[in-house]
Amino acid sequence: MDVELTEILEALCQHAPFNEIADDTQLNDMVKEIEIQYVRAGEWVIAPSALNNTLFFIRSGAIEVLSKENKLIRRMNEGELFGYFSLLRGGKSSQSMRTIEDSLLYRIPARWFLKLYEENDTFSDFFQLAREVRLRVAMDSQSSDVSLMTCPVVSLLRRPPISTDVSSNIRVAAQIMAEHRVSSLLITEFDELIGIVTDQDLRTRAVAKGLAYDTPIADIMTRHPIVMDSGDYAAEAVLKMMERNVHHIPVVKNGRPIGVVSTGDIIQKESHGSIYLISDIYKQTSIEGLQSISRKMTHTFTHLVVADANTQMIGNAMSHIGTAFVKRLLQLGEEKFGPPPIPYCFIALGSQAREEQTIKTDQDNALILSDKYNKKLHGEYFEALTDWVCNNLDKCGYDLCSGDIMASNPRWRQPLSVWKENFSEWIQKPKAEALLRLSIFFDLRGVYGDKTLALQLNQHIRREAQQHSGFLTFMARNANQRKPPLGFFRQFVLDGEGTQSRTFNLKERGIAPIIDIVRVHALACGSDKLNTLERIEDIEAAGLLPDGRAKDLALALEMIGMVRIRHQKEQIEAGEEPNNHVNPENLSSFEKRHLRDAFHIVSGQQEFIKFRYAGKRS
Repeated sequence: MDVELTEILEALCQHAPFNEIADDTQLNDMVKEIEIQYVRAGEWVIAPSALNNTLFFIRSGAIEVLSKENKLIRRMNEGELFGYFSLLRGGKSSQSMRTIEDSLLYRIPARWFLKLYEENDTFSDFFQLAREVRLRVAMDSQSSDVSLMTCPVVSLLRRPPISTDVSSNIRVAAQIMAEHRVSSLLITEFDELIGIVTDQDLRTRAVAKGLAYDTPIADIMTRHPIVMDSGDYAAEAVLKMMERNVHHIPVVKNGRPIGVVSTGDIIQKESHGSIYLISDIYKQTSIEGLQSISRKMTHTFTHLVVADANTQMIGNAMSHIGTAFVKRLLQLGEEKFGPPPIPYCFIALGSQAREEQTIKTDQDNALILSDKYNKKLHGEYFEALTDWVCNNLDKCGYDLCSGDIMASNPRWRQPLSVWKENFSEWIQKPKAEALLRLSIFFDLRGVYGDKTLALQLNQHIRREAQQHSGFLTFMARNANQRKPPLGFFRQFVLDGEGTQSRTFNLKERGIAPIIDIVRVHALACGSDKLNTLERIEDIEAAGLLPDGRAKDLALALEMIGMVRIRHQKEQIEAGEEPNNHVNPENLSSFEKRHLRDAFHIVSGQQEFIKFRYAGKRS
């Protein structure tokens, strides 16, 4: 084979599907019949309504795909194929292709495409798989089967359960724990798990209080402990430990205990230490101590990424860490300013409420006050408390909100009845621009204080939203404001200015549109979930999307999110400040290809939501 043909074959085999069939000897014969075509920018490759008898490979340049109505469908660049849909339909093309910059194309005769399509399953599978299916396969290929995030919790169990009957006393319990060298003991009654005692319980609840050795073990045990089912993943145990600040969780199968998983078991499996980080947060008694802990967050984040944690796990872990800072600061604040004069609930908004935070985030929070609130009697206390908490969160790495959406702003520190009135106003008399700024308030979670206040407000929001379809129309329109960067493969300025001029913002152009879309559907079906993936499950159950589209959204969110967190990890390791701006030139071919698939899913869902909630907008 001459040099030119060898170069053509090598170029083809750098990209799918040819890289997967490079050992097929037919390719050597195929390249002999390939024609090379140079097309100037703006010229048709497949003109409207024209027949096509060629599979095109883009060696260099960029192509735009247009519909019959001459609307842009998508753009393609080096390494991509087009024309195969028309070849499978006897040459009839429902789309047209035009160059958007000078392009060099390889023209593969239709007979070779059809021959390989019929004879090579790997080749045909590539073209049969829909974009959404390819993305699902791609994400599956990136998963790890050895990570804590994907292993079953039973794999962490090191011994059968050690237990004693509830009729035992403290001395017997301590002797059993010493004999078996365990740090926890399950308490049973008629072989049913009713409690747990840890070595810490013995120290703080028995020895420190001088209890007699014959004191019933029931007096110091933790009743109705949280448990894990044997079918759960270890990642879920991590989340429960962080959320409840506990270090031992019984594992049950068919209602019977089969063992206990501890933080020690998890740390042996995984080294990110987020559980201990949260535990250390609650031990701090000063702002300086909390600041010291906050500097460990980047270490925790990078270790989670290295451990192949998925975006759901990382979002949960980082959000629980953020919530721990909030809780501890409020506890210290109440020690400083005194107990609150009336009940209140500190609420997280946005990504923290959805439990989807990453390493780079600012504050978004507010305060719900009891309707007993009297500004003259109580205003000074809550102003001092929230100013102190928000300013110290800033010192701990959670930047002050540039839009001033914080509990320290009196506008966002209101009694429950006022909050309800505000939401009723926003929902019953929607204004597009206002809702664009206030959409973050439709993701709110109570994190400290009287959480029933947040529960009541969320219930009010769901009732109002379902009763006013016009509000959903406005929210759907806003969900179409941020468009995915579908043209990001082209060599031109993408976003921003200066150092960011050749980048696009993954959060603003990819993740945020998905969150916006899902939020609208969730409000429409009355979902009480806040996490985006959990909302997607409710949306699918409600039948608001065509079959398979809910899972496509979840896959797109995971794909875009993984590129984002890996990008931030690389920035941290390079000593840079992590951000959401990605230069496509720095992405792998895998990331480029499947990001585009994900962005197309988002674009399609934006079109769907626009018509799903079409209505009067005035």
